[in-house]
Amino acid sequence: MSRTLAAAALAFLLLYGSVARAIINPRFTPVQLVSEADQIFAGPLEASTKPLEWKMAAATRIKGKSPPTSVLNLATCEKDHLDEIRQALKDNRGPAVLFFGSQDGQKRAFLHVAGQWVKLQPAETGRWDVLAPAPDMVGTFAGGSDMLIRMAQYLVRDTDAEVPVTVGVRWSGQAKLGNVPGTIAGMTAVEFGKAGQTCLFVGSSDGDRLFRPKGQDALEDITAAAGLDSKSRRFTWIDIDGDGLADLVSWDGENLSVRLAGSDGKFKPAGPGFSLALAGCLGLAPCSTDRLPGVLVSSSGRPLLLAADGGRGWKKMPLAGDLEEDLGQPSACVVADFDNDGFADVLQPAQRGGILWKGKAGGFDKPLRSAVATGGGTARAAPGDFAEKGSIDVFLAGPEKNTLWENDGKGNFREVLRYAGSLGYKCPAGAADAQVMDLNHDGRPDLFLAYEQSDLLYHFNRGFRSFAEEGELRLPGTQTAPGQPRLGQKAVAAGDFNGDGSLDLAVLLTNGDLVCYFNDKMSMPGLRLRLPKGMTGPVTASCWLGDEHPICTGTLSVAGHSPAAYVALRSPGACKVRYRLPGGTEQVKNVTVEDGPKDLVLDGVSGKK
Repeated sequence: MSRTLAAAALAFLLLYGSVARAIINPRFTPVQLVSEADQIFAGPLEASTKPLEWKMAAATRIKGKSPPTSVLNLATCEKDHLDEIRQALKDNRGPAVLFFGSQDGQKRAFLHVAGQWVKLQPAETGRWDVLAPAPDMVGTFAGGSDMLIRMAQYLVRDTDAEVPVTVGVRWSGQAKLGNVPGTIAGMTAVEFGKAGQTCLFVGSSDGDRLFRPKGQDALEDITAAAGLDSKSRRFTWIDIDGDGLADLVSWDGENLSVRLAGSDGKFKPAGPGFSLALAGCLGLAPCSTDRLPGVLVSSSGRPLLLAADGGRGWKKMPLAGDLEEDLGQPSACVVADFDNDGFADVLQPAQRGGILWKGKAGGFDKPLRSAVATGGGTARAAPGDFAEKGSIDVFLAGPEKNTLWENDGKGNFREVLRYAGSLGYKCPAGAADAQVMDLNHDGRPDLFLAYEQSDLLYHFNRGFRSFAEEGELRLPGTQTAPGQPRLGQKAVAAGDFNGDGSLDLAVLLTNGDLVCYFNDKMSMPGLRLRLPKGMTGPVTASCWLGDEHPICTGTLSVAGHSPAAYVALRSPGACKVRYRLPGGTEQVKNVTVEDGPKDLVLDGVSGKK
């Protein structure tokens, strides 16, 4: 490790001081850290028999040589920080990672443990004197030690790998689409009229709206022309009639109804069997059982599964069982295949914990207690694979607190917000909307938080759950005159609204104005993942780049044939898509993607592994 580290770290600390945690150091990223280190090794720490010594035995070598045992000597630590560092070592429940290098006689060493950086001084072989915390190094990496280990392994294997330092999103233009009054249920990108034509749907209590691309960087309101007459307080899209086009399932505050989408660009009402009185509804989500299309209805009580019984209407299937423990106020269920067994699972977060129904052939198992809790109030869920491991995590945006729940791939969750970079210190509660998207198209899922009373927050993922928020993503044209209330955001949605092969951003502002911001990127590599026509998910699919050392470039839930689930790839070329359909074995599709997105149907036929 050269003197670049010392100079960069010192300059960075003097320049930014106590706010270093919110600023990325572009001159010394994990790329430079790994390339300039002579030794990198990781392992669990345990207290020694001596009161101020800790040791790391049986370390995993990441780069260079690793000693059989490393001893950390806290007797050399600055007295003002001794208790802080000792407590971090006691609280640590996972591995720590040590970086060491020397050049021109300068020796530098840093330990990352429990999400914190510590400065070390090498002593005799296998011994390290602990000096003090190294808060300036947060500008290099902010996140969990387990994630830094994975990032270091990734950077050692791939010498061309990058770690972004800016959000990297620019707008080529914007268009005001109109004004949408009422209580907003949300917005989403849908395919209407034909597969591949991305439209924008806005759910509102005063009347839903639908916008279709028109020419270059413009959209037109086709609500009336499409015969859309719904008023949604909750909604979801699912292919009820098996024609490959998603249909609108809407709850207006009293009744659930279905509008079937036709290839002629018109909606028509489904049969009377698809109308249902509902006294309360917290959320709607696609959810199949035995491959029949269905909708999961969340309420303050037990969730209700509505299965489409052919053209006759809904078949009610309440989820079995209750937990005796009172978990407090529930939020809308999150439906996804959390354990990658091919069957959709249902997770209902509540104030003091959650309930998980694991899917199986023909329905669901009895409920299990889950750690996933909201902390109070009704939370909005944003599911995504933030750690790039091939399973679905859950971010909860609550009115009182925000939480990030990491999935171990088996449906067990732990809360990791404090180990997620900028999410741990720049993530106020009370978001009006929370959406996972990848506007910079780097194959790392980002998190958009919309606030009615303040500016947006776009936390871009630097990789392996290390988020950063630099305030560079802005919405032109939202400034107000002096003395006027500032414009916030009610809802957001990402989609390729102008058909140029990149994700654009639609924002509904607090004054009701609907604005679309067009991405200046074009023809970006990506996949539009679909289930076969007539099949409903959700099915978890993950995309992987590389053969010898594969890296996950996106994991998401695929709910049906339309709308497609979009995943951005890090670069053009070959990739593998892994997924499992209900009752089947893991499937692997080999795909080559060049310029622009490519459609892929997740059927039951595997490619070569």
